[in-house]
Amino acid sequence: MAPGSGTRPERRGQPPGGWMVLAALALLWVSHAQGGGKPGCPLCRTPTLAPGTERSFLLELAQRQILKKLHLSERPNITRPAPRVAVINALRRLHARRDGLPEPFTTWHSPDADELAYEIISFAETEITSPSGTALRFRFSQGTGRDVHILQAQLWLYLPAQQIGRAQVTLRVSLAGALLDEKRLEARAGGWHAFALLPTLQGFFRRQETMLRLELECHGCHLNATAGSNSSSSHQPFLVAKATVREAGQRVAKRSLRCDQNSNLCCRKDYYVDFRDIGWDDWIIKPEGYQINYCVGQCPLHVASSPGMASSSHTAVFNLIRAHNTQTGGQSCCVPTRRRPLSILYFDRHSNIVKTDIPDMIVDACGCS
Repeated sequence: MAPGSGTRPERRGQPPGGWMVLAALALLWVSHAQGGGKPGCPLCRTPTLAPGTERSFLLELAQRQILKKLHLSERPNITRPAPRVAVINALRRLHARRDGLPEPFTTWHSPDADELAYEIISFAETEITSPSGTALRFRFSQGTGRDVHILQAQLWLYLPAQQIGRAQVTLRVSLAGALLDEKRLEARAGGWHAFALLPTLQGFFRRQETMLRLELECHGCHLNATAGSNSSSSHQPFLVAKATVREAGQRVAKRSLRCDQNSNLCCRKDYYVDFRDIGWDDWIIKPEGYQINYCVGQCPLHVASSPGMASSSHTAVFNLIRAHNTQTGGQSCCVPTRRRPLSILYFDRHSNIVKTDIPDMIVDACGCS
């Protein structure tokens, strides 16, 4: 990912231990689903989060899970980080293959075994179209019969510091005249800025197009510098995305379906946690985030008690909630049936670089208990 900045709140206090953390957060989930004086969906049918609460709920869950499984009472306070050159050199040595060539720590796995996972980085071809406008073109190769699912997409633009002129500048990104994102920025600050592109890029790949053309308007700044008209410029605009690709005809496992608007049966809902959003990008080196997927949906009798359903802490959590919720009756719950570890590279409190695999962090498939 490109460089970014943001607040880095320190997290203090002792998180509850074991599966009680999940129980507390799951109970919070239920309170959101059934709050506001209106009867919510019965638990273990279609638990939902109130609008605007999903993000805060999942970010809190991610923080508690990582700290607990790393046996940390709080996030490390990095006061004297190692020099960047030293870190890069250490990572190069850590990931060197037997033949001596580097193997970057950028590999990640798709939630489904029959999907291929990709990280896409595309640099823009630029063309100045007016004193305040420029066109950004991104080219992609698309094969026929491929189902591309975009998990995350951002456009990164560099704004040079303005020594004269306005106190603020406005950057607008549009597609075919439709505004996608807009930011008002302090002109003297400068730096890299990200613009959200997930729905736009998902629609682009769904239409099987090969060239994405965005319009950039910059009011109050020098657009030549912002657009990085020199192709060798280190400030050239670029697009970065995470995606999974499924080839045509590949089988989809019945119990690992992604949630969509066409079904309310037990399914896996995907959510990407970016460590910058919780201020943890200063001590977690790699990855930049991870999929904190969760299970949601109805469990009718004909899919309940699926063969091979393994007991887990998630099952215990929802059983605890069901015991305190008379609406659920004896109906089974939609819970994880397959999980995998998260590989993580981070600074400890002594600024040592540590690499480890945190077990059972990413939900791959869901089923009915």
